[in-house]
Amino acid sequence: MDTRSFLFSTLIAGVAIGLLGNLPVLNLINCALCIWVWLGGILAVVLYRWFQQSKPGPSVAQGAGLGALSGLIGALVGAVVFAVTSPLSVPLFNSLARTFGVEGDLPFRAGGFGEIVGTAFIFLVLDSVLYPIFGALGGVIAASFTKEPRS
Repeated sequence: MDTRSFLFSTLIAGVAIGLLGNLPVLNLINCALCIWVWLGGILAVVLYRWFQQSKPGPSVAQGAGLGALSGLIGALVGAVVFAVTSPLSVPLFNSLARTFGVEGDLPFRAGGFGEIVGTAFIFLVLDSVLYPIFGALGGVIAASFTKEPRS
């Protein structure tokens, strides 16, 4: 397995996972079975095959590794993105809740710096476990569908 292609693929896919999974509004899509993470694992395998050009693509186990590392990178990037965008997303989600007629206490509230960092750390811990699992599943799926037929 080519290390350079492996690292570039996982880095690009990991950044995509971290951004799409944590940007306001787009992060709501990630609530559906970590869909951005699955797609990030698939993206890692597709990018690896593209970087390899005419060389053989990754095995199913290598696809799992590509997806898992992409998920871990995505968790790290996602914690930073969450911490940076939290002050912007709270008013946005409160506005959306009011628009849809949600009554009572709104679950979104602006926190101080310590609360944002604490919440980002909790997400980092949880995502560091979940994202590699779902990323690996996406990588396995992509590797099994994209492997060359046996002669």
